[in-house]
Amino acid sequence: MEDGSHSGGSDSDLIDSDGSYSDRTHRDRSYRDGGRSSFSGSSSDDDSFDRRSARRRYDYSHRPNSYLEDDRISDLPDLILIQILSLLPLTDAIATARLSKRWRFLWKMVPNLAFSPYDHHSNARPSALVSFIDKVLLLRERSSINKFSVQLDYRREFRSAVDVWLHVATGKNVEEIYLDLERDRGAPYTLPKNLYTNSSLVKLTLRDCNMNPNAVFSWPSLRILSISYDDEFNDNSIASILSGCPVLESLELRKCVDVSRLNTMSASLKRLTIRSCDMMQISAPKVESLSILGFTETTMSLDLPSLLHATLNFELRIVKKGSKDSYQKSGRLMTYLLETLNGVEELKIGTWCIQVLSVLEMQNLTCPTTTCKRLILNTSFTRWDLPGMANLLRNSVSLETLVLNMTRASGGRGEILLRKKDGFKKLNQFYNELDGKKYWNSQEGALVNSLQGLKIVKIIDDNVYNTYDWYSECLLGLLQVILKNARMLEKVVICSNKIENHGSLRLNSMEVAQTLLSFPKASPSAVILYYKS
Repeated sequence: MEDGSHSGGSDSDLIDSDGSYSDRTHRDRSYRDGGRSSFSGSSSDDDSFDRRSARRRYDYSHRPNSYLEDDRISDLPDLILIQILSLLPLTDAIATARLSKRWRFLWKMVPNLAFSPYDHHSNARPSALVSFIDKVLLLRERSSINKFSVQLDYRREFRSAVDVWLHVATGKNVEEIYLDLERDRGAPYTLPKNLYTNSSLVKLTLRDCNMNPNAVFSWPSLRILSISYDDEFNDNSIASILSGCPVLESLELRKCVDVSRLNTMSASLKRLTIRSCDMMQISAPKVESLSILGFTETTMSLDLPSLLHATLNFELRIVKKGSKDSYQKSGRLMTYLLETLNGVEELKIGTWCIQVLSVLEMQNLTCPTTTCKRLILNTSFTRWDLPGMANLLRNSVSLETLVLNMTRASGGRGEILLRKKDGFKKLNQFYNELDGKKYWNSQEGALVNSLQGLKIVKIIDDNVYNTYDWYSECLLGLLQVILKNARMLEKVVICSNKIENHGSLRLNSMEVAQTLLSFPKASPSAVILYYKS
């Protein structure tokens, strides 16, 4: 192996001159451009190409040493060079083999292997990518693998190849596997039996792969597990996995539609992410962080007494959009979740959930009181968000840090749903006539108590599509209320990517500074920091 040749191929067969994956053989290549279209075939070619290319690009006439003698990077120890190569895309790391003899075999010792059709070097067909992976593993068969990552448009004929890759990786005591085998049609890839028992795996991510639901799992070192789009994964599967992962710390389930319950007494499981699963019941006494994301259809039952951090950034999947019954279900779910998560230290809420609270607010239904110290609102900051934000702020009685992460509205679903039903005509009229600055002024009296302990306000403004006239005036209206009533306020930080001189879409930073400095402050020591990115 150390001579760089093998019956199955050589370094020259791996990539073309532009870095894309090649499915041609070495003898089919052309050297008419002086060796730039392929890896060099011999050491003499390597050296001559190095010297010619160096003389073309640099003038070394004033230096006492030759180009090779002045190559300080190549003089570094192997471990450092391998570390440098591990930071590059794999095709770039392989391309360094053409530099000189010193570099020819270093890429084979890179412990992290990541293969993807989305690599900036490659527009490869799936079959070319499969061939490329085969050759890379063959040429570096004596080297260890710490991380093995594959993104592939999977087809049934690739099954045996993927089986071999996993066999090679697990045979080298791989610690991290990322397997994303997206498919347009056909049966998904099913994990081989040898992967269900593995003592070296620390992190496992599976996308669009199936596991045998009746398998017995033994992953004694696994700490992070993420499973997505598993058609056969069910309640028994998750119970079996948890029993075979004694040190599991983080679990993510994404679109595992047949998983409805998660009950575990695991003392190690601390982080749980549920994304677009119809989870009805979660009982995990030691979990400290919960994220509910994507879509959900059902109500939930939560038993999480140790929870410290919660993220609610989901939408309720509704069959009959716009109906009052739909909003009643949404409101009941949000009310239950906020009641259940009352004791968390950090609460993060997304736009759809905020808009559900807006509907409750306009129906004179307040959300439950929360004692969170840090509140993060991922909001599009439209008219449809304001009442929900006010509802949350008014009932956050222990608030110390407020973060507003301004993002582009994802379709404005709350707005669309409300407009489709005549039963919400009053609400529609209110929203259409809502003046943002006046609204926050009208809420000042109700917000005074919840602002007393507020110390830090951070606004991350990535919403490049809002206009100055309404959005900026609304934001300044909220900041005016905060500055006027937050007696313990230490700082307001505004991070904006706004581009000045771009019509009305951008808020001039000097205007912001002058306006904010003109507002009265309840806390004389409060500072206002404005950053542009």
